[in-house]
Amino acid sequence: MIQGRQKGFTLVEILVALMVLAFAAILLADTIGSGAVAHSRLDETTRAWGVASDKLVELQVYQRWPNVGVQDEIVERHDERWMVRTKVSNGPYADTRRVDIEVGPEPASAKERLVTWSVFSLLGKPFDAGASTGGSPAPGGNTP
Repeated sequence: MIQGRQKGFTLVEILVALMVLAFAAILLADTIGSGAVAHSRLDETTRAWGVASDKLVELQVYQRWPNVGVQDEIVERHDERWMVRTKVSNGPYADTRRVDIEVGPEPASAKERLVTWSVFSLLGKPFDAGASTGGSPAPGGNTP
């Protein structure tokens, strides 16, 4: 009578299967971690965009003619402190200013500065009603 071999897995096959499973688990954990970091970074960028947009809208709505130069300020939004750097330079056209706004988290030291979001725009010189003379209509305007 011939005896048959027992059916089952060998120790080597089990070890190889465990190694493949461990490798897959490590890759999955790394992918989930990368996704969490990317989500956090995107969230921070979105908040910085909001701070930069607020500053630009402030300059547009209040219609103040900004002086050429650089201004740094700390702004608090939603319990976070942001460093906002506003650079104003002469624009490419008469009576315009170029405004560059850089936003990043408040730096821990003077040497550390991280820019999370930046935006630029052109501002036109606000109309000064007191500067017009004689009550004549603006060019191209209709008279009643």
